[in-house]
Amino acid sequence: MTASMEKWPFQSNSQIIIKDIADITELPNYREQIAAVTDGWVEGPVAAVLRGGSNARSVLDVMVQAGIKEAHIYHLEEKIPQLEEVFLSSVVAPAHTLFDNVNITWRREATIFDLIKSIGCHYNMLFFGAPLAQSEIDPLYKQLRQVYEGSITLVRGPVQDIDFDQSDAIYRWVRERTFEAADFSLPSVLRACKKNLGLKIAIILPSLNEEKTVGNVIKTALEVKDEGVIDDIILIDSNSTDNTIAIAKSHGVPVYQHAEIVPEQGSYRGKGEAMYKSAYVTDADIMAWVDTDIETITPRFFYGLLGPLLTHPGIKFSKGYFSRPVRVEATGLELGGGRVTEILARPWINTFSPELSGYIQPLAGTVAIYRDCLLKMRIPANYGVEMAMLVQAVEQADLWSTCQVNLGEVIHKSKGVIGLSEMAFQIIQVMAELKGFHGEQALPNILRRVYSAHGDFKIDAKRFSTVWRNYGT
Repeated sequence: MTASMEKWPFQSNSQIIIKDIADITELPNYREQIAAVTDGWVEGPVAAVLRGGSNARSVLDVMVQAGIKEAHIYHLEEKIPQLEEVFLSSVVAPAHTLFDNVNITWRREATIFDLIKSIGCHYNMLFFGAPLAQSEIDPLYKQLRQVYEGSITLVRGPVQDIDFDQSDAIYRWVRERTFEAADFSLPSVLRACKKNLGLKIAIILPSLNEEKTVGNVIKTALEVKDEGVIDDIILIDSNSTDNTIAIAKSHGVPVYQHAEIVPEQGSYRGKGEAMYKSAYVTDADIMAWVDTDIETITPRFFYGLLGPLLTHPGIKFSKGYFSRPVRVEATGLELGGGRVTEILARPWINTFSPELSGYIQPLAGTVAIYRDCLLKMRIPANYGVEMAMLVQAVEQADLWSTCQVNLGEVIHKSKGVIGLSEMAFQIIQVMAELKGFHGEQALPNILRRVYSAHGDFKIDAKRFSTVWRNYGT
């Protein structure tokens, strides 16, 4: 046995046989055992590149036996849906039961060798499922060695049938209900779909002192309107004191103050209130809200948001998400949500509403929805409206009636930590209300902060009341 083989965390046993890479041409099928041929164990970062099937499943067993607690798995996206089902069933489902931490990355490189060139420098060892044909194992190893300098381990397991695991609904939804704006970049196609469906579409632009960006957002929306994809562009303002309203009117866009819409219902502050009252100023079949503080907006932004509803009749609710500047080394992936999403919303969702855990940015405020779905919802007047709409959209039909779309890179204003804290407090109130956690008692609505410096203490308290709006009442 070579020195590198002696470093393996375990020796061959009745379940797993570890063989030196020199024996690669002599790797028979074992009825009940897993066989792994390897260059040897190397301390440091480890990953697996897996396609799916019995050999890929056996890779997981070898990694577990080796004491690996955190699984990094890469998978080239399959063109055939059934092959993705194999990966979900044979790799994704068991991985979450076998490891303490699982990181699975779908990639779109042309070949496995292109993928390894991209990620190989970040790992000391790579695991692969061996080809099913004996004659293909040695050629594969030689090709891998040409593009990767670390230790290679090829694993072959007993041939077995794969039972498709329906518990992978979230991953299946992510694959089939996550779109790119570029998927809907042909306005002529969207225009034809809209005509066939006989739909009217309105873009709603909520605003509050956005004079620096509102003009460009409106001009971009007008381009989309000229293409015949949308019918109306409406600005709903919340008492701006700058030139926001004048700029909107200069482009011929109708402007409403949300406090003056259905005044008999009264008025409250907040984005949710503006979104709620939008339904009273348009009879459009599809309504979409786009923030007016976006600095990098393009027509594709609108096409991407509306595209799924026009091309997939079963989709009734579309939520945009955006590229963000924070990246994770080695994977090249961007951090999915913002600070409130990652610290508050995502942990809450995974604990109390796991069916929503596939949403990359559940708090994103750029959404499109069918009017009849909106009119069945309760809308909170303040922050939390994004989560409230998402939860209710799924409740009305099911998760598959909703989708998310990557709308590209978006640069807009961000809040300081105090503002984020206040936002998070309002969001958690809304989520607790939706879950009925308050019982018969009202939820506390005062956010207190205690400060200390040089032996002095200061207490601030701010009240946030959550008002729920209902259509028809």
